[in-house]
Amino acid sequence: MLGYRFLIGLCFCLVVSIAAQAAPPVQSVKWRDMEAWLVSDNSLPLITMKMAWRGGTASDPADKTGLTMLMSRLMNEGAGDLPAQAFQQAMADNAISLSFSAGRDEMTGTLRCLRRYRAICYKLLRLAVKEPRFDEEAVTRMKREQATAILRSQQNPRSIANETLMKLAFGTHAYGRAGNGTQDSLAAITDADIRTHYQAMLARDNLHLAVVGDIGRAELRRVMRDVFGALPADNKMPQIDPAEIAQGPQSRHIYRAGPQTSIVFAQAGLGHQHPLFFADFVMNSILGGSGFSSRLTEQVREQRGLAYGVYSATSNFQKAAMWNGSVASDNATAQEAVEVIRAEMRRIAEEPVGAQRLAAAKTYLTGNYALRFDSGSKIAGQLLGVQLNGWPISYFKTRNDNINAVTQAEVQRAATLLTPDRLLVVSVGGTAITLD
Repeated sequence: MLGYRFLIGLCFCLVVSIAAQAAPPVQSVKWRDMEAWLVSDNSLPLITMKMAWRGGTASDPADKTGLTMLMSRLMNEGAGDLPAQAFQQAMADNAISLSFSAGRDEMTGTLRCLRRYRAICYKLLRLAVKEPRFDEEAVTRMKREQATAILRSQQNPRSIANETLMKLAFGTHAYGRAGNGTQDSLAAITDADIRTHYQAMLARDNLHLAVVGDIGRAELRRVMRDVFGALPADNKMPQIDPAEIAQGPQSRHIYRAGPQTSIVFAQAGLGHQHPLFFADFVMNSILGGSGFSSRLTEQVREQRGLAYGVYSATSNFQKAAMWNGSVASDNATAQEAVEVIRAEMRRIAEEPVGAQRLAAAKTYLTGNYALRFDSGSKIAGQLLGVQLNGWPISYFKTRNDNINAVTQAEVQRAATLLTPDRLLVVSVGGTAITLD
């Protein structure tokens, strides 16, 4: 138990030697047909590895949604000759943290361990990746846990709104389905379904790896060989079709008793490869992505007191790009809050942002970037995210330059693509939002 507490403590330590650099010293490490991105740092005796396999919840069969999420919950519930309890005990005894989760486009895993326990750490990871058990007892228990999560989300206004928004935006496309599935789809999943899905997904060609900490290139190559080398060369996942986000104006309302209305909104965004991507990124920061310094916070919260918080963001999936946001307001002021948001969307498209405002946004975005590298877990997450976005390893050196190069005219061009007349809005609470 003491070892586990020590590990958790180390995970929150600042990796000062790396965070102080605008761009981490990322190395590409290859073994046969696999590549990993490595940031080697021996300031702490800790190793963090993040991995992802393409093929997330969007790959679930339509009648068995929740399959990938259930499989990810089971990946550390017993492997090889170790049933669930023995596997978990081995992790606890050696201060190892190993967990898996699923997003719409990939299943991810995170491993953290102390260097002195790396042998057993790599062994348990290999077993989890190559020989998961999917025992009946564990499947039943994880189904029950997932069913509880579904029930919990059905009681949360924000979760209800987000799930409804995705259905409104993507319709029958796989992105419109709930990642946890439904009670009926979860019940329909069999042990055979889980094993078949595992065999189709976990391969080398759809694997992305990011490693940070007290580990060198030669050792990482051995890990790639010993842990992942025995996986099939090619995955057998179904291809997901490109998705188009529905055009507004469209609104949906779900009545729920209470003093507030939770509101989420979205429309089509700009993908990572769009020539105006960085201009769009800066524009969104000015509009609603920079907290208290954003226009939406100024106008909705500070000037009018319509909500405690409001934000906007860019959400990019593998097959679609979305601009989205959220606000919660008193039932009596919910409609006004949405009108203010739409007015600010129009203003940023019609009026060029001032030079001072643009400079402040660039300072915020470039200065805040270093905070994403102040721990091994954050660094590994950044490395993995850049890989999944399809950017080159040079991104860490060019990212801030791309932001600083954005002009006022480019911000306005990006803003003109953000039209309130195409907005999708979902409200949950006492006030139904109208889009006139």
